[in-house]
Amino acid sequence: MQIRFYANFRTITKHAMLEFNDTDVYTLRDLFQQLIMLFPDIAPHLLVKSGDLRPDVPIFVNGRNPRLADAGLDSVLEPDDVISLFSPIASGRMNVESIRDSASGEEE
Repeated sequence: MQIRFYANFRTITKHAMLEFNDTDVYTLRDLFQQLIMLFPDIAPHLLVKSGDLRPDVPIFVNGRNPRLADAGLDSVLEPDDVISLFSPIASGRMNVESIRDSASGEEE
């Protein structure tokens, strides 16, 4: 499957796109846990403490919002799926520059 990162997520992961062929990934929840293992700094930008997707993070699987599916984060993924992660939509809470600075160790 292919994961496409946009804006803040691209800055955090330093990837625009990632091919993911892990056979242990069956659901979005599994995928998020794998992404957090690869990119620990992504966790607070992706999930709330309960492990659910942050409500302000737009995500699409093959162009469709998985939140509208009955299974939500437990939606089953297929090997040819394209998952797109966008920056949180709440403006003012974070921006690319502050994430870039914190990732490089610079203080504001």
